[in-house]
Amino acid sequence: MEKIIVFVVPAVNGHLKIIQSNLKMNHKIEILTTPSCGNCKVVEAMLDEMNIKYTVIDVTEKPEYLEKYPIFTAPGVVIDDKLVFTGIPKKHELLEKLSA
Repeated sequence: MEKIIVFVVPAVNGHLKIIQSNLKMNHKIEILTTPSCGNCKVVEAMLDEMNIKYTVIDVTEKPEYLEKYPIFTAPGVVIDDKLVFTGIPKKHELLEKLSA
């Protein structure tokens, strides 16, 4: 199933550009977090805004995730069992990965 999302984002020249993304909704998305991670809430809000389902994994409770995805800063964004981002991704980069 695909979902069309339209966003307005700043362009390099300071103008706004419209990005339309055909999101494929069959991705498995996991957010690797820690209890005090403020940036994790930003990524969660970004995904909520796009109405994208995800699972939150607290790596302090499930340290095996750190063995599989050795992150040194949270959040880690795992898409289809691959660590794709650490920290807060840019919205257009996240859209690109979810449209693939």
